Amino acid sequence: MRTVILAGGFATRLWPITWERPKPLLPIAGRPLLDYILELIPAEFFPVIVSVNERFSLAFQAWAQGKPVELVVEPSTREEEKLGAVRALAWLVEHLSLREDLLVIAGDNWLRLDLRRFVERARGRATVALFPLGDPARARRRYGVAVLRGERILAFQEKPDEPFSDLVSTACYFFPQSVLPLLSEFVHTAPVGHDAPGYFLAWLLARQEIRGFTEVEEWLDIGDRQSYLEANLRVTGGRSWIHPEAEVRDSLVERSVVLGPAQIFRSRLWDCVVDEGARLESVELRESLVGKGSWLRG
Repeated sequence: MRTVILAGGFATRLWPITWERPKPLLPIAGRPLLDYILELIPAEFFPVIVSVNERFSLAFQAWAQGKPVELVVEPSTREEEKLGAVRALAWLVEHLSLREDLLVIAGDNWLRLDLRRFVERARGRATVALFPLGDPARARRRYGVAVLRGERILAFQEKPDEPFSDLVSTACYFFPQSVLPLLSEFVHTAPVGHDAPGYFLAWLLARQEIRGFTEVEEWLDIGDRQSYLEANLRVTGGRSWIHPEAEVRDSLVERSVVLGPAQIFRSRLWDCVVDEGARLESVELRESLVGKGSWLRG
């Protein structure tokens, strides 16, 4: 078996803080998100293949130094060129001539589960790790949704208008080697805009059995400001995380993250992310992303 982390996206919903850094390397309480993912992976599942894009390849190379990972660079430098998860996986399988079973994890996952148990429970069959949101409405137009009977998935929807379940895909998959040729077949036949993992799973379900694994302890899709802040708050116990070189004077910083050396004077912030080099003077901000080098006064 080979382990693959897909980290080739451009994270446009988190611009400007992801304009110069890839989302999988965003710090969660001071450590890159990918470090938390690597900690989940059992030693026998290494080395790990990390698929990245050209634009951020140098940043990933710096991060990978001394780690048991193999970086593979996808041929994309901007959002319009990105392969997407299924196309990236199909490209990777062909590029590396992969023939083994694959454990595949999205690089923007905040995830807690026993991956060894996940692979064992798959028993060589296509399997998806699922997380219950508690309310189907929370999945509307956001996540892939599965209907489960026992351990068997009966149906799958991708970002539905009317979700028929609260069980959502966590972008953690086990694909046996028999599925690998089907990836290429799917991407060559899928309609434009229908190459997301959920569409592939619905297509695959008509061809073979897919299992659901529901023993996921914790999950967040780090796709926007709110989920990114939530991951930080879970590590810090609800406290803001402020970079040790940031300068904060006469200010209130609540449920927020300050990513690097920044200056915050006489200000009040709630649910914000502030990038390095920013200077905030006498401002009030709520639910904001403040880009690198920004200067807000008054």
